[in-house]
Amino acid sequence: METKDLSKVTSIAVKNESGLIFPLGSSKGESIAPWVTEGREVYRRGLILALDLAVKRAYPHWKLWVEHSISLGYRCRIEGMKLGTESQVCARLDIELKRIVKEALPIQYRKISSEEALGQVGEHSLLPRWHMGKKFYRANVLGDSWAFAMGPTVPDTSWLSVWELRPATGSFLLRFPGSKAWPEIVPWKGNPSLAKELDLEEKHISRMKVHTVDMMNRRIREDGGREVVMMSHFYQNRRIVQIVSRLDDEFPEKRIVMIAGPSCSGKTTFTRMLSTYLRAQGFSTRMISVDNYFRNRSETPKHKDGSFDFECIGALNTELFGLHIKKLIAGETIKLPEFNFHTGVREDDVTPMSLGKNEILLIEGIHGLNDSLTPGVDVADKFKIYISALTTLNIDRLTRMSTSDGRLLRRIVRDSTRRGYSATDTILGWSSVRRGERKNIFPFQEQADMMFNSALPYELPVLKPYLVPLLQEVEKGSEAYGDANRLLRLFDVVEHINEGVVPRLSILREFIDGLLLDWSE
Repeated sequence: METKDLSKVTSIAVKNESGLIFPLGSSKGESIAPWVTEGREVYRRGLILALDLAVKRAYPHWKLWVEHSISLGYRCRIEGMKLGTESQVCARLDIELKRIVKEALPIQYRKISSEEALGQVGEHSLLPRWHMGKKFYRANVLGDSWAFAMGPTVPDTSWLSVWELRPATGSFLLRFPGSKAWPEIVPWKGNPSLAKELDLEEKHISRMKVHTVDMMNRRIREDGGREVVMMSHFYQNRRIVQIVSRLDDEFPEKRIVMIAGPSCSGKTTFTRMLSTYLRAQGFSTRMISVDNYFRNRSETPKHKDGSFDFECIGALNTELFGLHIKKLIAGETIKLPEFNFHTGVREDDVTPMSLGKNEILLIEGIHGLNDSLTPGVDVADKFKIYISALTTLNIDRLTRMSTSDGRLLRRIVRDSTRRGYSATDTILGWSSVRRGERKNIFPFQEQADMMFNSALPYELPVLKPYLVPLLQEVEKGSEAYGDANRLLRLFDVVEHINEGVVPRLSILREFIDGLLLDWSE
């Protein structure tokens, strides 16, 4: 069979639960383009299975691990690969992948009963064994390569015509087309700071022996998850102490701390924790709310549909904000504005403020890493921190837990417990949130002086009792149902950790009950 020409592909066909072929989309059979989010995931799931099969054919005694996502690709590690052989391995796997694509091997979507799952042996039995009592365990299968089915995949390997294997030290990257240039793969652009942070996190979960859901479940069965929770808490505290130490070293040259990160990365809680740690170090801290620098509603930029674009940097009076920061650095007193969100009007010159001799100014907001927020302020006067929830827990060896999904799950719980939103509301609004992040946050993450990962490996087990009922409430005909059902499948194989084990000062408390926020106020 000939390879599909992705430049001519307008929809990706997948198998539904009945084994029939239909265009990926709603129950009405509406098609979905391969360059939108779910279409891309369908392609990538198939590509990962094909790569695992290529490793098994080329190196039968080696084992592939698909780890974190970086620069439109997945970092892949192979147990058994020697340092210095990365280029040769990539070349060999590329040849094998082309053979697998040419063979047009079928990729099956399998629903396995609990009884059948218990009969699995070897690696295939690791995750299904936690599925006891559930109706079906779902897997995508290519030959002897199995992966937990977070969603559908392409029907056969002939659809997989575009990829790039890029060698790295001790590993390699599997790169694929993104949405903007589909079906082309955009030129490589490294993210060294983010890659370094992710490497640290991979080492951390390896030390805790919780690389996969199966490994996490086993730790939970040992002691209710207590050791994993405490090790994670200690590790995050240590990272905050490292940031405080760096700020101490660079004070007073850098006394303006800019903090930015995507939705539900824990920016607010982290900023308050950092303030407390700095005070313990002997500093005083002040905070400025960037929201008070919004332009009047009549001056706010709009989207194409006429709605206000409050997330773009043009929605802020950056000239005034930059002037105020510059004056504070110079030791002058300013008068902070106050924005009235009911009237949409900003009142200037309201609250006097200046920085004392030993004070550090903390500024948290989505544009914190963008120097356009503070025109006229020397970059050397600012210390930038990028915070994100970089999930490193794998579902299984080939199935990574999406960082975006991790933050979405946090947001569903928070929106329900503290804002009164349903899971449907949160899921339907998530794509808009993601668009804003790709435009306003991610392009600037490499400009950070330090990064902080707020993700915790035990989040799924703790959030499970909150999320399962919320996701089950999403109605079948809703546009949010596909994502809700996809996420529900995951909790079928996750053991529970009692929230009482979670320390009061854990960042996760912001999303469970807000206890840390209440304590800080």
